[in-house]
Amino acid sequence: MEPETNKEGTVSTGPTVGGEMNTSKPENGNSTEAEPVSASSTADNKAFAIIGYILPFLFFLPLLNETSKHEPFARFHANQQLILLIIVVAASFVSGILTMVLMSLGFLINQLINLAIIVLAVIGAYRAYKGEMKELPFVGQFKILK
Repeated sequence: MEPETNKEGTVSTGPTVGGEMNTSKPENGNSTEAEPVSASSTADNKAFAIIGYILPFLFFLPLLNETSKHEPFARFHANQQLILLIIVVAASFVSGILTMVLMSLGFLINQLINLAIIVLAVIGAYRAYKGEMKELPFVGQFKILK
């Protein structure tokens, strides 16, 4: 396979593990090779992260595995999922009280809160699928797991 040079002046030698390109500077001594990514490790972490957003009470799954509990990606998404779980529990409690007190208006507010939680879960699962470590909107800045 013939190496190709892109517009940044790096040489592409083809795909590596995980589908990422192995790039390095030309033969001038400034070599910056991309670290190989373990496809199985990344896939496991993504799977744990996505499952945790679908079922927030499973936020602890990545923390049970010895290899993934020390990885920043797994810990970040476990923290985001724990925040989402706390919001789900609090919203259920508050919407139950609102429904008892305000009847129809409380039910409408309950449905809006549930929709917001679903949107946050979908955003988190999508970002985990893409391998991103972006915080959830409005609530993601809180850190519970260190």
